Amino acid sequence: MSKLNAIQERTSTKRDLPPSENFAMQVTGYGKDAKNRDSIQGIRLDTGESVEVILRPYSGTAPLKAPRAEVKDFVAAENEISSLMKALPTEEMRKSVLKGMTAKTEPGGTILVQRAYVENDTNIVNAGWLQSAAKYADHCKVMGSVMMRVDPVQFNERNGVTTSSSTATIINPERAQNVKSADALTDAIKAALATASVEGARPLVMIRVSDQSGDAKAVEFVLPVRQDKESKAYITSTPEEGVEAFKNLRVGTQLAQLAGDPDVIMEVIPGSKIALGPQAKASFEKSIHGLTAVNAPYRFEKGAQDATGFAESYVVIHQVGPGVVFTTASPISARPQLFHGRDVPTAFRTGAPAATIEMKDTPTPAPVAAETSSQPADGEDEFDISDVVAQTQQTASSAPRPRA
Repeated sequence: MSKLNAIQERTSTKRDLPPSENFAMQVTGYGKDAKNRDSIQGIRLDTGESVEVILRPYSGTAPLKAPRAEVKDFVAAENEISSLMKALPTEEMRKSVLKGMTAKTEPGGTILVQRAYVENDTNIVNAGWLQSAAKYADHCKVMGSVMMRVDPVQFNERNGVTTSSSTATIINPERAQNVKSADALTDAIKAALATASVEGARPLVMIRVSDQSGDAKAVEFVLPVRQDKESKAYITSTPEEGVEAFKNLRVGTQLAQLAGDPDVIMEVIPGSKIALGPQAKASFEKSIHGLTAVNAPYRFEKGAQDATGFAESYVVIHQVGPGVVFTTASPISARPQLFHGRDVPTAFRTGAPAATIEMKDTPTPAPVAAETSSQPADGEDEFDISDVVAQTQQTASSAPRPRA
């Protein structure tokens, strides 16, 4: 019997698609390619390579639900937008002006390139869709390559009113630590909870254990937040308080007892929990599929929004007060591999993906406009104090499989 059995993790198309991917690109300029097509020059945020991108004509059989921005719509001169933002006297005026600049992106800003492949004869990146993420360098933060999961949407009823919340989990497998004692486990958890992997987000830690049989379990713990009964203000625990809260959980005791066991490998992986921005949330709620559409690219099964996995992704993050929210996220690959937390590859474990999915030909743009909200900045009202975050119970297969 595996020593991990007692630990509970709480927490399609029929045709082949062309080899394509999605990525975020920092704009360096605009012009024409060798075939006299409008093009955008820039640097990929995930790889650092210089690229030139053109937008292919739309060839879908179904009409687009909204006009598609063409390359000419993105063109802006150096400092054209940023200098205007500095000249406007109020934040509300800046947001109003930016809202009218649907696609315009000046050099230094970031564009999301979707359904893209490299042309064999020109080495030009041929894209199916372009979307402005950051209209100028300081507009917002775009992370070009993170291991991310858009979590299952949570629905709760309070006093007869149903509320919903959407969050994403970002982990840093490259920073995984192999801990070999209870003291080392405590120190690693404290360090992970001290600094969120995404600045301004809520710190999270994943503790993962695996044994010689290949069995593995992963537990996620978010730095607790509580609401003051008198002031109603949200108070974030200190890392020390977070460690104590984790130790008081049954799973915390179990993991402490396993730390140092020669038959298991224990890893501590830092991460962050981040809420979907209120404007983006409202936009999804008005869509045909509702808020649950936010996690569609991350589902193990197409129709099961309650089971989502990690994929290498880009994400657009906006500052809201002292915290941050995300507005857009997507796997980089058009056929992304989805991993359970227990199987995300690190230096200490080579896990297999649970599913390989295929993205739609024409993405539905999600809002990336600046976010404003009077709600807690990082969605603090959407979390309970105690928290081992639920993970899906989907059984990982030994090899990737298409999503049903």
